[in-house]
Amino acid sequence: MPTDIRVPIPQPGEYLRLYFDEMVENDGFDLALDYSVSEFDELARLTGLTVTDAPATDAGAAVHYTVSWEAFHACDGKAVGGDHSRVVRGRKDGADWVFDKAAAPTTRSTVDEF
Repeated sequence: MPTDIRVPIPQPGEYLRLYFDEMVENDGFDLALDYSVSEFDELARLTGLTVTDAPATDAGAAVHYTVSWEAFHACDGKAVGGDHSRVVRGRKDGADWVFDKAAAPTTRSTVDEF
């Protein structure tokens, strides 16, 4: 299984934020993004992801994005949530930008709870 995500470098003048937004939706670039939100609240669930910026240089590209999350705490009858900004960087390799595949979220077993 490949450990990196290859994204073709678009033609000059392409609006990169929209380019990466489409890549997330259609072309598997989402595998390079970190969707985990459990670090904010153990009951948190992802409610959205938005690409906010995508600057590029001769060396590579950086994709800035925001994850939105919420958690419902039934005992308190309250919902909490928030937004968190993240960035993923890719390096230029020929006609592509290469991004590392996001690390799989760590899981805990019932043995860890004891």
